[in-house]
Amino acid sequence: MNGSDAYRANAYACVKLAEAVNDPYDKVILLNMAEAWLRLADYVERKQNEVGEHFGAGSSSDQDVNPA
Repeated sequence: MNGSDAYRANAYACVKLAEAVNDPYDKVILLNMAEAWLRLADYVERKQNEVGEHFGAGSSSDQDVNPA
């Protein structure tokens, strides 16, 4: 399980807890926590994609620089 999957699992756990509690204040807090976990998961995925694109683009040019 990668980082973003773990963060999404935490968000899901917060939603499940929010469904189980009766106090409206606690419910809002848990749902806000779930949203924060989802934002963090999205951020991590965006950063991983940026790094992958950066290094993916450079690997093909290495062959041109170092011919075999």
